[in-house]
Amino acid sequence: MNSFYCPYCSPKYQFQKTRSDGVLICGLCGDPLLKKPLIKPTQSIALIAVLAFIAPLIMMVATFINDQRKPSQSQSGAPIAFLTRLLSINFSTSKVEANLSKYK
Repeated sequence: MNSFYCPYCSPKYQFQKTRSDGVLICGLCGDPLLKKPLIKPTQSIALIAVLAFIAPLIMMVATFINDQRKPSQSQSGAPIAFLTRLLSINFSTSKVEANLSKYK
């Protein structure tokens, strides 16, 4: 791929010639050739747009992988914890019996 191009001629029919002073010229029209930029401005804008759309996906995948690596807390123990907490409550029947004895 040539790093020089003629802005006036078709890219299909371009060929390069070198003048006596070493400047590259177009073989068809004789104008000096321009150097192609490595990255065009439209390519850099397109790259930024692509990154803007792909970045959330990459972050979501990274978060998912981190969550999979962490040891998970099982939710199956939740009813057992509830029952043990319920059974540890001291149901005082003495107050209930004292209130019932008033009505006897």
